[in-house]
Amino acid sequence: MKPKPNIFEFIDYRKFLTAWREVEKDNNPGLTHEYLCAKLGQNNRTYFSDLEKGRKKIGPEVLDRLIKLIDLKGDEAKYFRAIVQYGQPSTYDEKEFWFEQAIQLNNTPQIIVDKTTYSYYKKWYHTTIRAYLETCNFKDEYQKASQKLYGRVTPEEVKVAIENLLALGLIAPDAEGYLKPVEKVLTTGEQVKDELLQCYQLTNIDLLRSIVAENKPDTYECRHLTVSVSEEGIRRINKRINQLRTEIISIVHKDEKKATRIYKIALHTFPESTKE
Repeated sequence: MKPKPNIFEFIDYRKFLTAWREVEKDNNPGLTHEYLCAKLGQNNRTYFSDLEKGRKKIGPEVLDRLIKLIDLKGDEAKYFRAIVQYGQPSTYDEKEFWFEQAIQLNNTPQIIVDKTTYSYYKKWYHTTIRAYLETCNFKDEYQKASQKLYGRVTPEEVKVAIENLLALGLIAPDAEGYLKPVEKVLTTGEQVKDELLQCYQLTNIDLLRSIVAENKPDTYECRHLTVSVSEEGIRRINKRINQLRTEIISIVHKDEKKATRIYKIALHTFPESTKE
């Protein structure tokens, strides 16, 4: 008999349901959709297929019956509940909460994302502190770093960020013992990239909101445009933005002078109306 798929290798509950059904079907050729739907208390013969395809949400009673049907116990059952709630949230805050629960419960974290990597994307200042180390000689001057970052990061947060960056291998001591960035790309599983990117983007938007509210001189420069344009026009604009991003990266890499300050450059396009 084929073994049941490992629930901890999935973050999408729908893919897990499909994998589980296929294994069960191989082990028991007589297994039918009608049988599965009946076990879930449903008369609709397409109900299980609808769950797999995300056409129907899983309510509390059906969730309990699914856990019993699949024979999930302990942390497996808790993890399945978490990824179901993560996959059908009402708000982004709920989605983020259940994603964190899934990370806590997962016993094979490299399949999803480890807690240190998740914390890196959760806080906007991890990338900022990594860049800050390029501009100075730093060992453990947490208070000074906090002041240099306009007090938006506490000394304790700087300390924890440094520990996370060291754990991820993104910084390391140089020959003189000063912590410096390491040229290393932080990689994640394909299935969680969007979640981490969204998390990171939202924390940066919160930062921008606070900077604008502070209204301190020489701390931000902002330009906004609202335009009406065709689909072809916006494709050309987005292509130009991508080219500009590449050009900016090239300028940074070719900059021979010592870095003296950190800048965050944000470029966004988003529709403000539906199509005519």
